[in-house]
Amino acid sequence: MNLTQQLRETFIQEHPLEAARYVEELPAQSAGEMLHTMEPQHIAAFLEYCLPGPTAEILKQYPPATSAVILSRLSTRSARAVLRQYDSSTQTSLLDQVDPAIGAHLRRSINLPDHTAGSLADPHVLTLPPDITVANALQRVTQTVGQAIYYLYIIDHQTILRGVILMKELLGAEPTITVSSIMQPEVKAIPATANALDIVAHPAWAQYDSLPVIDQDRTFIGALRHRTLRHFLQSRSGEYQPAFLS
Repeated sequence: MNLTQQLRETFIQEHPLEAARYVEELPAQSAGEMLHTMEPQHIAAFLEYCLPGPTAEILKQYPPATSAVILSRLSTRSARAVLRQYDSSTQTSLLDQVDPAIGAHLRRSINLPDHTAGSLADPHVLTLPPDITVANALQRVTQTVGQAIYYLYIIDHQTILRGVILMKELLGAEPTITVSSIMQPEVKAIPATANALDIVAHPAWAQYDSLPVIDQDRTFIGALRHRTLRHFLQSRSGEYQPAFLS
């Protein structure tokens, strides 16, 4: 390891949150190359501070066996959030290579029954950390246009839901202030285990086009869109449909 790599690793270990915000904005390949000299346990310790989306993309840069080792060193909360970024075949491939006890636990925690809020939520929507500036947030929005929706959910490095910002509020905010200073901390959210047929009549749908879905520990699962529920109702054509969803 050369001096530059040593200094980089030292900075990452001593200032993981600041380093995470920088790494999250890099292309995944560049981020993977930056971390490749670190031991898996050190990579995992650092990735605890990164959001699930960027972490999942970084792990794709490694051989599956290496990704599985790193995944197994993550906390259950982080590993679960990262796995939900992948399709089922990738999840299975990774879980088959981790310790059987860890794999069994993670399988139970990510496999939600069909038609629960958690199974219908989109885990790939753009989320933002609370400690970056509005300018940084807008840069992330422009880099991931396909993932951005009208509501931007704010999650911390433990993937806990902390607030929400409307896109129009972000666009009109002072660039140098932090996201946390303009976010709305009170967020209407749906439990991941809630049955979709029960939440169809949730009064919040009269006001919002999407709602965040969370685990019992407020871990962010994804965003459940209004139209997803409409499609669900259409597949249950014989059942009651509230007027505001028609």
